[in-house]
Amino acid sequence: MTQAQTPAASDDSETPAGSVPRWMQVLFAVTACLITVTLALGSVVCATDASASCPNWPGCYVGQLTPRAHTQPVVEFVHRVISSSIGLFAVASVIAGVVFRRRDRKLVVLPVVALLGALVSGVFGMMTIKWGINSFEAAVDLLAALVSMGAMWRAWFVARHPGARWNWRREVRLGAAACIVLVVGHFCAVLVAGSSSLTRCMGWALFVRGAGDGPLAAWVAQQIVMAIGELLAIAVVVVRLRRRRNLWDLLLAALIVVVLVTGAIIAAAGANDGLAVVHAVGTVLVLNLLMTGTIRDSI
Repeated sequence: MTQAQTPAASDDSETPAGSVPRWMQVLFAVTACLITVTLALGSVVCATDASASCPNWPGCYVGQLTPRAHTQPVVEFVHRVISSSIGLFAVASVIAGVVFRRRDRKLVVLPVVALLGALVSGVFGMMTIKWGINSFEAAVDLLAALVSMGAMWRAWFVARHPGARWNWRREVRLGAAACIVLVVGHFCAVLVAGSSSLTRCMGWALFVRGAGDGPLAAWVAQQIVMAIGELLAIAVVVVRLRRRRNLWDLLLAALIVVVLVTGAIIAAAGANDGLAVVHAVGTVLVLNLLMTGTIRDSI
């Protein structure tokens, strides 16, 4: 009788009780990576003013879908294509979460949050090209994308460890504080940024007023918030490296150095496209590694 039950019990051998299948973890990881890449490409578009090089939507030009073979329109068009694909992957993630919702309800909630954030960001991206948006709408656009990235990476960790409780260790509290302050700083940066200022792009505080930045009091407050976030991020790295050394924490430390160095050069000598791109993309990756490291530490 025991032998007769064995085949039936082995039908789900690849998905033990309380876990989710490998393909679902891969789906969540791919979706989270696409959101992160879209944010990084969006920072490149912002830093190089590439959005103006593709003045139509969804095609790059009126009557022509694809861009001409120049760097700026190609970057902007690739950004659009990848951001459009996020919706499909996010919807698939939500469906997968619904199927396995009994393992952990966060498998549904987090992909839904990521999908909504991606949709909001996508709509504002379309509005930017078609009609233009104001600074508050641009700030909401960025915030939605950041929330989407954090929610989807959290969903991936939940898929790997369903049912695991969030553990508020000291390094987790510090990491969460750094992430929250930096996100607030990025949101406020767009509110106070001028149309031709690097402040509106993902970046750490440069303490240099750009063209059109202001009013002064709001700009100073935003720079202070970002500076606090930067100090918290550095503290996170110090705590993690004292506790252990792994590739991700070493990469985070290296990226923080890159962001600080490029920021200092930009503040002292001015920006060019190369420096602006390195600074902006590095900032996106720093925030991503802070988020994912904090989630990892919480398990």
